[in-house]
Amino acid sequence: MAGVLDFLAANPLIALVAILAIGLALGRIRVFGLSLGAAAVLFVALGLSTANPDIQIPPLVFQLGLAMFVYAIGLTAGERFFAEFRTRGWRLTLFMIALLTSLVGLSVALVKGLGLQATTGAGMFAGALTSTPGMAAIVAMVEQTDPAAAGEPVIGYSLAYPGAVLGSILVAAVGAALLKVDHIGDARAEGLIIAPLEWDGLRIGPGITGTVSQLPALAGADVIATRIVHGPHDHTLAAPTDELHEGMVLVINGTHESIAAAQAALGEPVEVSIEGTDLVYKRLTVSNPRIVGRTLAQLNTVDAGFQIARIRRGDSDVVPAADDVLNYSDRVRVVAAPNRMAEVRTYLGDSERSLAAPDLLPFALGLLLGLLLGAIPVPLPGGSVLSLGFGGGPIVAGLVLGALHRTGPVTWTMPYHAVNTVSTLGLALFLAGVGTTAGAGFRDALTDPYSLTYMAAGFAVTLASALLCAVIGMLVLRLRWDEAMGVAAGATTNPAIISYLNGQTGTELATRGYATVYPTAMIGKIIASQILLLLLL
Repeated sequence: MAGVLDFLAANPLIALVAILAIGLALGRIRVFGLSLGAAAVLFVALGLSTANPDIQIPPLVFQLGLAMFVYAIGLTAGERFFAEFRTRGWRLTLFMIALLTSLVGLSVALVKGLGLQATTGAGMFAGALTSTPGMAAIVAMVEQTDPAAAGEPVIGYSLAYPGAVLGSILVAAVGAALLKVDHIGDARAEGLIIAPLEWDGLRIGPGITGTVSQLPALAGADVIATRIVHGPHDHTLAAPTDELHEGMVLVINGTHESIAAAQAALGEPVEVSIEGTDLVYKRLTVSNPRIVGRTLAQLNTVDAGFQIARIRRGDSDVVPAADDVLNYSDRVRVVAAPNRMAEVRTYLGDSERSLAAPDLLPFALGLLLGLLLGAIPVPLPGGSVLSLGFGGGPIVAGLVLGALHRTGPVTWTMPYHAVNTVSTLGLALFLAGVGTTAGAGFRDALTDPYSLTYMAAGFAVTLASALLCAVIGMLVLRLRWDEAMGVAAGATTNPAIISYLNGQTGTELATRGYATVYPTAMIGKIIASQILLLLLL
């Protein structure tokens, strides 16, 4: 065994790949329905470097990995973050800032009250909230003043991390049982369980005026018209500018309830057949970079010979609206004349090969912008300097560019599978690299009974975070239990916790809370971790 460890110490590239392979394999093992995922890479790196402290991964590797990870997260969360912020997200953002401030105060009290070491205690705070970028920011600050102590925050992080995952899940599980939470009922009440989409005929009644694009507003229901029926086999595409008039027959798409509401508000149902008509429908995949990042209103698809009846994102179909933005990998149901379907396929792309070979230039440009942003120093009183670093800068850039979708000819977003691959690879590289920096110190910590104190302190911070999210989320912010727990998971920014919640609830309610606060929590914990270290030193 010693010979293998010496070989890995002499060959850092082989050591890196071995750590990734072993860690990712162990991360797939489930215990009581839970798995560590990519986080297992950290513990493999720690274990190997504890056995032989000479096993080291160059810092540049884990710095690049972290930047890739958080930038990819920003790209995927940007649109939802800014959309939610304008409505309900600002309240949750303010709550998250207040929560992190309170947890910093609690951590200062615990570290000083229990006589814990400052740098290790700051790492404990980052581990209690599973903030890998926060821990990285602490390590960077320590390296500037005392490079020999750079591994101490990683030790605190590693000691607190397991309790952070278990503590958040424990609060979610016990609370749901005590409150007898109806997961499906709560999600349905919040409008997150979308009924299957259907289509039916609508004959416009007297006194109805407007255009096809105004149907949702006129009906008070989320529907879209795809066809105008002139006869049993004579259908044409319904253009947004087509004027509504009495007796006009349309084929509309929506849920059963929304179709019924539109028929009651605008006229009456009418039996229509779409078989044997001049129009057909087909599912196609969006892969053309020239249309990605543009709204349906900007594309004006009817002029291109087709209408989009449904957009499939994730595992759900949604009724498209004029301001919906097409993204890479969207599966759209198009209605068009048979002789134009090849043209429509070219227009949308419908190329798996294209999606599998994304343009990396926009990714590199956006990542560069993020790294430059993270390098901007912010002077603080007393001569200290704060910065977003290679963790905070890229996520801010990712959020902004992900919300913009595109700037002129540059498309910032990436195909769904590509961005998730980049995110996972970046996280794994970071965990592998940073885990090897703490080997010698972690070996000493495991033989020191005082390490239990760090674990207990971290567990206390984790429980305080989850319980505050539960109490304030439900009583003050009026959230359902699952969404409050999603906010608690978002405060940790830990994929394992939200994975557990999604598996237990079977709904998207926890995910909504998680996604709303995730960017604020990610950036806030980077800043909070640095402020905590300054308060402790």
